[in-house]
Amino acid sequence: MLNLKNVTVTYENEDNPAVKDLNFSVERGEFVCVLGRSGAGKSTFIRTINGLQPLQNGTVTVLGHEISSMHEKKLREIRSRIGMIFQHFHLIPRMSVKQNVFTGRFGQRRALHNFLGIFSEEEKENADYYLKEVGLYEFRDRRVERLSGGQKQRVGIARAMVQNPSILLGDEPVASLDPTTSDHIFYLLRQLHEEKNLLTIINVHDIALAEKYASRIIGLKNGELVFDGRPADMTARDLDNIYE
Repeated sequence: MLNLKNVTVTYENEDNPAVKDLNFSVERGEFVCVLGRSGAGKSTFIRTINGLQPLQNGTVTVLGHEISSMHEKKLREIRSRIGMIFQHFHLIPRMSVKQNVFTGRFGQRRALHNFLGIFSEEEKENADYYLKEVGLYEFRDRRVERLSGGQKQRVGIARAMVQNPSILLGDEPVASLDPTTSDHIFYLLRQLHEEKNLLTIINVHDIALAEKYASRIIGLKNGELVFDGRPADMTARDLDNIYE
């Protein structure tokens, strides 16, 4: 479902690549956690999967399509099948929980319907279903600005899931949350991952969460792949190498 071949990304005015010569594949059903220090290339890696980051070298193939040279219209179609969860939520504070969840459907709908806020009964039922899944159905009419950090992140998860994605990505989605809430969010992500048989890739700074929930861990260091394996196979030496 996802393949990176010789992928290298170098930002303008930077001498060293953000990611360098990445080669690996991920299949449906894998729950992958990406570990690495700040600046290791984790966010750049996620952006390459979404087609948001131009490459200097290599190819990225997502759901059978090489997106590294794809035109924008087709790329938007592929992105509509990729759910994204952000560290800083990226919600609209003055809108309700349910209205924010609906925005997850915008990439698959007519612009006029989005502007007018017209949704089908099926879309409304789908939004309600995921609000129940993340435990926020009773808050569906509450403005997002009145929610806690953990609740906001659950809105972000519901928004990603209403896309009916094949791939679910997360860029440090629990970095700003306390340990108990972080564990709850990861439990929820793993549960939804298994229910929908997704391909899930999550950047995470918490080694314990990766070891507890991942089926596979990828370690990045200075933009290079330095570990790829099961949590049980990761040794203290591997962690020392990832985090220097």
